[in-house]
Amino acid sequence: MTSPLYTRLLLVVGLLMSLQIPRAEAIGFFGTYTATLWNTPSQFFTDADWDLFETTLRDVLDHHVDGESKAWTNPKSKASGEFTALKSLVKNGKPCREIKIVASAGGMRRVTGIAFCKNEEGAWEAVPGKNQKP
Repeated sequence: MTSPLYTRLLLVVGLLMSLQIPRAEAIGFFGTYTATLWNTPSQFFTDADWDLFETTLRDVLDHHVDGESKAWTNPKSKASGEFTALKSLVKNGKPCREIKIVASAGGMRRVTGIAFCKNEEGAWEAVPGKNQKP
């Protein structure tokens, strides 16, 4: 029998491989490899936390100017986070954004930065290898 956490990790990895925004930014946010999801706030996220995380990230990517932040919080799980649009630029003819990401859950807090660029279909993709401390 497969554990729910293992199943979630497999789902996240599969979605990352497709590089589409749902759940993919979780890997980009917490690191490049599945193992780095352990011992991070994401291990405590509920489905509702992931929904808030993704919705808020999409909103910042699509609608906020550089320097603006938007926070999210789930009072039920006590998880929270904030996204800040740091920089907008064009790379290889594609619109890109650098985002500062803060997440807290289960008594843990993580701050990092990641770049996203739009693909040919207009969906945001995490840029591999662009994780950084903002």
